[in-house]
Amino acid sequence: MESKLQSPCKYFLRDEVVIHNEEASAWVIVHGTVIDITPLFAATERKTSLQKKVLCLMTILSLRNMLQWLLAFAGQDLSSFFHNKELTPIERTNRNGERVPVFVPCLERNPATQRYWYRDPALVIGRLTFHPCPVKIINTLTFHETEMIICYEDTIGDVREKYLRYNDNAYQYEWRKDLCVGSNAGMLQMDKTLTENGFQVNRRSPIPVIWIFYILPPGVIDTTTNDTNTRSGTYTPVNGSQAEENSDITLPSNEKQSTNATTKTNCAAVEIHECAKN
Repeated sequence: MESKLQSPCKYFLRDEVVIHNEEASAWVIVHGTVIDITPLFAATERKTSLQKKVLCLMTILSLRNMLQWLLAFAGQDLSSFFHNKELTPIERTNRNGERVPVFVPCLERNPATQRYWYRDPALVIGRLTFHPCPVKIINTLTFHETEMIICYEDTIGDVREKYLRYNDNAYQYEWRKDLCVGSNAGMLQMDKTLTENGFQVNRRSPIPVIWIFYILPPGVIDTTTNDTNTRSGTYTPVNGSQAEENSDITLPSNEKQSTNATTKTNCAAVEIHECAKN
């Protein structure tokens, strides 16, 4: 008997697993462990092409049928077919009096390691998250709000990586839990989770709000005046504070229009903050 597999320190939402449901990319879940079974199908394709003259046709078809059965469950949770503690398949007695797995594809092995796919550490890619957490990210440059569902175990750096699908320039922002630009007190630690950064994360607490401030590249000065740049949401590390000199800047194309249009006072940001709390 083998104990539970030790999975890598990577966590997934169920929604991230369910989309891997085809032969080119197939994942399954067994008692919280996420397993990538894609290599089983790739190996079978090689076997059927190289050994088709040796293996009988019925054997090949039987193998393919069993894998197709497994493929039909790709992206799903197979925990109901396995005992929890020892990660062994639940068995039944067939008509010949033999003990066989209820889920027949449990007999499949990883050709590369000759281990059963559900006991092979080489196929384990992570675990399901303990708790899916909603989070709201507010871009102070565009006043655009993005709501995401992340893993409880995700660090702020992981959240930033996932935010790249909404903003290609996510790395060009300062990530904060407040509106005090330039202060180290409210700056989020990218290698820590939401709770480790002081957010309340539970079903009764409000959605955590992350404020991001665009940082000008080194040596680039904001073109806006003193009165405007305090409202633009841009921040330059040149002097450790928002720039007060006039010069040309180059901002991401999808944010130029919003930068020119940000003529509201800091009260607008405060109002958004109050709305986010509510």
